[in-house]
Amino acid sequence: MKFELCSGYEEREWDGVVVPVVQGALGELRLPCEGELRVIRDQKMFTGKQGEVYGFTALREDRMIRYFLLGLGKEASLETMLHSCAGVYRQCHEAGLARVMTDLRGLAGLTPALLKKAAEAMVLSGYRFDKYKSEPDPSGVEKAAFCCEDQKEYRAALDEAEICGAAVCMTRDLINEPPTIMTPEKLAQSAEELLSGTPVQVKVYGREEIRALGLTAFLEVGKGSIQEPKLIVMKYDGDPDHPDHRLGLVGKGLTYDSGGYSLQSSEFMETMQHDMSGGAAVIGALWAAQARGLAINVTGVVAACENKLSATAYVPGDVIRSMSGRYIEVNNTDAEGRITLADAVTYIKQCCGVDRIIDIATLTDGIQTALGDERCGLFTNDHSLSAYVEAGAAAACERVWELPCDENLRRVLDSRVAHLKNSAMGSSVGGYATVGAMFVKEFAEDTPWVHLDIGGTAWSRKCEGIYSKGGIGFGARMLYETMCEMEKG
Repeated sequence: MKFELCSGYEEREWDGVVVPVVQGALGELRLPCEGELRVIRDQKMFTGKQGEVYGFTALREDRMIRYFLLGLGKEASLETMLHSCAGVYRQCHEAGLARVMTDLRGLAGLTPALLKKAAEAMVLSGYRFDKYKSEPDPSGVEKAAFCCEDQKEYRAALDEAEICGAAVCMTRDLINEPPTIMTPEKLAQSAEELLSGTPVQVKVYGREEIRALGLTAFLEVGKGSIQEPKLIVMKYDGDPDHPDHRLGLVGKGLTYDSGGYSLQSSEFMETMQHDMSGGAAVIGALWAAQARGLAINVTGVVAACENKLSATAYVPGDVIRSMSGRYIEVNNTDAEGRITLADAVTYIKQCCGVDRIIDIATLTDGIQTALGDERCGLFTNDHSLSAYVEAGAAAACERVWELPCDENLRRVLDSRVAHLKNSAMGSSVGGYATVGAMFVKEFAEDTPWVHLDIGGTAWSRKCEGIYSKGGIGFGARMLYETMCEMEKG
């Protein structure tokens, strides 16, 4: 979606007008519908409390125009602007208002960052995945504009919002494709197509190439599927003057997870197409980084495969060798993501010249038990790196919460026959999200590392605000904003 910026507007051009209002500032508004505003003020129909919406229709020059007064509370924060605007914009999309103007002239303290959040809300609230419906959902807003001072900083904010919105939408598209379509091969093809013609170099490795590289643990996870595993490597050189500084992004790429012989229930398997959400977020974030032209060197790696049940699948009790040389005792085939991450993290360390690593994965159900579905878990061995991620999360309005990587929990991964087990099954020690993180940390070793567990935030069962039903693309904007923070230094 392309955005317009203007300092005034002809009311008749728009089907809907959204007016964000800080609490107590209604009396300062100056709109063409002054008569209606006067009645609203006098009868105290709207106060501007956070999340409050008052809609009305005004007749202007033989045209009915829908107005929405949107309350932002006592102060317009990034998160309030994003989520409050998204709620109103969703109404505009669903009502079929093709042309919507957001009037920001009465919003004191408007910043480019606030404008960016409003524009992101417009894109994300209008997302639809209806390609397999016989009757597609009605089209939403087709033309969007923002009325405020015409400044270079504001235009740049809208340009960046377009990039962020597009990156999240392509991430959602990857996640929402059914697993019969979005196989490891298709995910690899999608990465190549999305990044074709950009500065990002994409290399895809098949089974035998992966075996030659030594990612044997990753191959074990995919043995039960007829679909060939793919290792997707994406390299972006945005800062060639500093080749020694390179960020590594690793995304979990399980395009379908049945649990293998540790079989999941049908309820959980219904949505297991989203188990590659971390990998999709890495692809989307890299696309955004190059579209913005960020001066940063980044390599993204996605180890894509399916975890399925068959005569050739790995089983509980197996001992498998990882690329690092560590042997892993498999006591739970449904703790497969951390095994693929182990090899992907080792590969990006040994072969891609990275000096810091961020991995993102739908790793555990335990993280949802701990933090719910609005925050992802953050684990780290380096707080200077996690500070960048936390700043990126704040800029993206994607919430994170740091959890401990306590070394005393490492003992639950001790194995009688190998270097470590892949899960704490059978242990009375809790903190299973932490245990999953500790497993991956083992392979990060001394490299600065952050692990993002999005097991509770990757998928939504309802449409609300910026979130669509299905994959929501959580993490794509966070990773992009993190790279922006790193570019600043």
